[in-house]
Amino acid sequence: MDVAVFGAGYVGVVTAACLAALGHRIWLVEVVPEKLALLREGKFPVGEPGLHEHSPYLQSGQIVPTSCVREAVSRTEVALVCVGTPSQMDGSSNLEQVRRVLAEIADAVGGCSGPYTIAIRSTMSSLKISEEVTPLLIERLKDRFGKDIVFAMNPEFLREGHAIEDFLHPPFVVVGTDHEAAARRLRELYDPIEAPFFVVSPGTASLLKYACNAFHATKVAFANEIASLEAAFAADANAVMSILCLDRSLNTSPAYLRPGYAFGGSCLPKDLRALTRVASFTGIACPLLDSVLASNSLIIQRSIDAVVSLDVREIALVGLSFKVGTDDLRESPLVELAEKLVGKGYPLRIFDPDVRPESLLGQNLLYINRHLEHLRLLLRDSDEDALSGADLIILGKPLLPPKRLMEVCRAGVRVLDLTRELPPHLPPFRVLRLNGGGWAEAVGNPLHVLESFRETQRLWSKP
Repeated sequence: MDVAVFGAGYVGVVTAACLAALGHRIWLVEVVPEKLALLREGKFPVGEPGLHEHSPYLQSGQIVPTSCVREAVSRTEVALVCVGTPSQMDGSSNLEQVRRVLAEIADAVGGCSGPYTIAIRSTMSSLKISEEVTPLLIERLKDRFGKDIVFAMNPEFLREGHAIEDFLHPPFVVVGTDHEAAARRLRELYDPIEAPFFVVSPGTASLLKYACNAFHATKVAFANEIASLEAAFAADANAVMSILCLDRSLNTSPAYLRPGYAFGGSCLPKDLRALTRVASFTGIACPLLDSVLASNSLIIQRSIDAVVSLDVREIALVGLSFKVGTDDLRESPLVELAEKLVGKGYPLRIFDPDVRPESLLGQNLLYINRHLEHLRLLLRDSDEDALSGADLIILGKPLLPPKRLMEVCRAGVRVLDLTRELPPHLPPFRVLRLNGGGWAEAVGNPLHVLESFRETQRLWSKP
């Protein structure tokens, strides 16, 4: 395939070199004279282990350095935008280079008759895409945009020092697009790479890139905060973190990394409080650990605010204990939710087959008596008894499959899915999910996803 790569910075050079290694011919567009001169001498303008082994592609003409956008676009069928998006004073991304390059590409492709795919590998938010990128392309390309000229987000996940390996052997390849033609073209581009190929919305691709980097940063900060406590515990933080990472079932695994409701139970809140109390007592600042309980409480408050904003009368809550398979109600976020809703005067019916009031003992019984003393009056023995007649169903635990919901609920009822396990489109229901503004209609993937995506979703959904 003939590909134009815009920007001979770190991402652009690695992208060009690796695509050439996959057999594609690359037009590498760079406007900085010093970089362009190096490329024309057969040298890459960035340092990266293993990159020099790809310099023969420059010398053989498989990678063609150029400063002419029109030349690059006229000879290619895909453009990959790899220019910088540096931080501005307010923390937002500066898209000046992206806007300039996109305008030049659009003007050039407008003079070509064939189909064309424009993909952005630069990191930017979904808000910037919808407010700046899409309007710019629509304005410049008119009625051709979305037809024979299509757009996608194609984020990169490259580590400096390991970029060649990361490109050629990635954990996944992600394309965010609303255009099937873009998905097909980029699937063809990356076909030699053996990795799951995901087709998602542009916003999902954008948030995934930020989520990955935020998670990496969080892991570094977490390890360093644990290390800051080693003297207070007379511990070896290196040993702590080394052993922690050996647990591949919970600590370094997908466990707990699924969006859903707040955490609770008898362990996590209690131990987190105790740990941060030690830090406070010894005068050690641990802002990351200090923020976790506050973040958890915010999720619960958002769910309460969401219910209030929905203007409902009767509510059915599915789930009360903090997770499936246990009757432990201690610090369950669903108990707090139920307590607040009852306190606000909402008629509430609860269905949770894991919870039997007559079986509650000790601290578990004391906790529920303190927070929901009339639990027996709220609980229902059957899902039908709890859900029938409710105009809002709050799904707090995945106890009812979609088919059962359709059997026992009236059409049009709203389902606030705190588990995020219901399919987004579940006629005849309105599936709602929590977000930063309270709640939003659940939105599914815009395109027919590829088989690897279906398989990953199937594996992800296993218990």
